[in-house]
Formats: sequence, C-alpha cells, structure tokens
Amino acid sequence: MSRNSSYRHILKYTGLFGSLQVVNVLTSVLRNKAAAVLIEKYGQGISELFNSTINLVNTATTLVIPISIIRRLSILYEKYGCHSTTLHHEIKAIRSWNLLCGIVAMIIVIITAPLISQLTFDSPNFTRSYIFLSPMLVMLSINTTEVAILKATRRLKQLVKASLIGSISTLIICVICYYFWKLRGIVISFDLSLFVMMLLNLRQTISQYPYKLSLFNTRVLKKVTPLIKLSLSIILAAIAASLAEYIIKANISHSGSIENVGLYSAGFALTVTYTRFIFTAMDADYYPRLSACCTNLNFANVAINRQITVCTNLITPFLITFTLFLPYIIPLIYTSKYLEIQPMIVYATFFVFGKALVTPVAYLALAHGDTKTYLMIEVYAALLLSVCVTIGYNMYGLAGCGIGLTASNFIESATILILYHKLYKIRFSLTTITAAICQFVLLSTAIYIINTTNGNMKYVIAATNVALSICLSYFIFRKNDNNKS
Repeated sequence: MSRNSSYRHILKYTGLFGSLQVVNVLTSVLRNKAAAVLIEKYGQGISELFNSTINLVNTATTLVIPISIIRRLSILYEKYGCHSTTLHHEIKAIRSWNLLCGIVAMIIVIITAPLISQLTFDSPNFTRSYIFLSPMLVMLSINTTEVAILKATRRLKQLVKASLIGSISTLIICVICYYFWKLRGIVISFDLSLFVMMLLNLRQTISQYPYKLSLFNTRVLKKVTPLIKLSLSIILAAIAASLAEYIIKANISHSGSIENVGLYSAGFALTVTYTRFIFTAMDADYYPRLSACCTNLNFANVAINRQITVCTNLITPFLITFTLFLPYIIPLIYTSKYLEIQPMIVYATFFVFGKALVTPVAYLALAHGDTKTYLMIEVYAALLLSVCVTIGYNMYGLAGCGIGLTASNFIESATILILYHKLYKIRFSLTTITAAICQFVLLSTAIYIINTTNGNMKYVIAATNVALSICLSYFIFRKNDNNKS
C-alpha cells in the first residue's frame, strides 16, 4: 500500500496518463482557434449549443454506460480469456443493446427537432440542423461501446493509437468544414468527425471481436439487464450534469446572446477543460487503488491525503503562470475579440483549485459502491452549478459566470467534506492541510497582484510565488517519500 500510494508512484502515473492528453489538448486548442477565426463567437456559440443538446439526449437514452461495460467485460476477460465464447456473446449483447438505444435516440431527436430548436435557440430555424445531427446518436452509441471494449480487453495501445489519429483527423475536418462552409460546416464537421472516430475504434476491435448483432433476440438482450441496474445511478448523475450545462448555455442564449454562449464556452474550456490533464490519472490509477483499499480506513486516508497533496501542489504553479500570461494566451488560442472572457477566467481559477482539493475525496462514494450517495451529491452539484452560474451571469455577465463557478465549487466542496467525514471517517493529515493552505495563499496573493498591479512587479511576484510553490512541493514529496508511512 505504501509503495503504490507513494508520491513517486502518484507523480509517475499522473505524468504518464496526463501526457497522453497533450495531443488531445493541443488539437482542441487548434480547433477552437480555427472556430474563433473562421466562424467567430456566433458560430462557436451555435456549436456549443448543438454539442450540449446532443450530449444531453445521448446521456438520457444510454442505459448501459462504459464504466459498467468495462467492469463486466474485464471480469469475463480475466476469468475466461480474450477468445472465450462467453466474452464474445457478452460483447454481442452489449453492442446490440447500445445500438438499439442509439437508434431510439436518433428517432427522438428527429421527431422533436422543432421543439429542441425552439427551446435551445428560441427559434425554429435550427430544426433541419438537429435532424442532420441525429445520426450522431447512433455513432456515439457505437463509438463508446467500442472504446469500452478496448479498455476492458487491455488493448490500450490500440486505443491510444485510434485516439491520436482521431484527434488529428477531427482537427483537419473542422478546419476544412469551417473554411469552405462557415456556419453550415458546423453540422458537417460534427457528423464527419464522429464517423471517422467510430471507424478508427471499430477497426481496432473487429479484428479481435467481429461485429455481430442480435437486435431483436430478447434472450440475448436480457444478458444486459444487470448492467442496466448497475448503470442507473451513474446515468442519472450524468443526466443531471448534462442538464445543468444545457440550462446554463440556454440561459445565456436567452438572457444574452448566442455570441456570449461561445464566449462562456471558450472561457470554460480555457479554465477547466485544458487543465483536466492534471486529473486524468485519477480515473486510470487513483480510482482503482482507492477501490482496492477503501474498506481499510488507514490505507484509504493515506491514499486520499497524498492524492490531494499532489493535485494541489501541481495545479498551483500552473494556475499562477496561466493567469499571468492570460492576456497573451487568449488571443493566441482564440482572437483578441475574446479578451472579454479574461475576468471570468480569473474568477474561475479558484474553481480549478477547489476541484484539485475535493475530487480525490469525491471518488470515495464510487469506491465504496455507494451509488445512492454518489447520485445525491452529483444531482446536488449539478443543481448548485446551474443556479450559481445562472445567477452570476444575470447579475454580472460573463465575469459572474466565473464567480458562479467558484461559488458553486466552494459550497459543493464544503458539503462533500462534511458528509464524507461522517460517512467514511476521512481524516486530513497535517501535511495535507499545511500544503493546501500554503498553496492557496500563494495562488491568491499572486492572482491579486497580477490583476491589480501594472509593470514588472506582477511578473516578479508571480515568479516568486511559482518558485515558492515548487520548492514547497519538492520539500513535501521528498520528506514524505523518505518516510515510509
């Protein structure tokens, strides 16, 4: 336990899995740059609203989620081997069920396209766009299933290869579509990008597991029933999160403009999406470790404390540097027209720091298999986020969105820490508390100076705080890894 939860181990896997996201982040940045230049804020706003709607429908109609698929197929893979008939039959059943769900979702979007357009854009003018986007629901169902199969059967090299090629292909497709067809290219780029990604993942799976279906065989479909029961709480939580995102963007569209939806999405991407690579290792490394030791209170506390310490120590120098060079980063990634999102990003910086502090704790409910608590917290968090960001935008515009993000995270974090302390008896070590407080002070003072001071002084203060943050991290990691606790 000590070895697997050591700071060296955590840093190793954070770097490993985080580096796999670098290409995805870079291509995402370039896609956003192309969107900012070729279809501008209005087009980017339309794109984000399309994306939110499709994700919401997909989440609401998917009854078997990847995490359940991976768990089930992994058990069969370990027990019977990759060529077993049992594994092949299970894959066939899962593919059949998810394809049916995708077809149903597509039909729902086609039938309700006028209503969706009216609710989302306050106009029926986007009805045809939603009809042409509806095939995405089938492709999403197929693609997520194949990705889950690759993960469960340990074909990670093939998955990484498909993901890298897919990211680059998506970038090329988006640039071409935006350049030649402008706003009309948004729908085309969505469909083509997902189609290419689906083919890439299918190519990796069908060589090992030929694509066979039994769409109307009830005996085969019944095999998936246990997975549906396992998925239900997580699906409802995902629906709540997608619904919150949809409500926020729809409110901005109605209260402000579609251009502001694009600006909000750009600010959110810069603040949250592009920093997620730091948290990537949690899904791949930390969560399995926590699941294995969560019943042992001492081991669980060690794992949680060390993960929090690593996350807060890694994120702080990054956020200080990011905030310092924000006036240069925004035009570089988007255009100078997007500089008005700077206040939103500054206020939302503490949202990211809060995520680093509380996310390792939030995994506890899933690790314990406590789906009711997980669902309750996720629905509460989604409601809190939508309310805080909506109120923030209505009061202070885009800057208020950043305030709302941070406020919602502060309240959610306090709730999780208090509740999980009572439920799972988590304890924070002196090292974790000291590191979190010191890093928060360094981050707060640096951001304050950066945004209130002109001239070279802000660069001196920021550089000093980054150096202090890194020195503090080194001291903590070195001291505690030498201490075999």
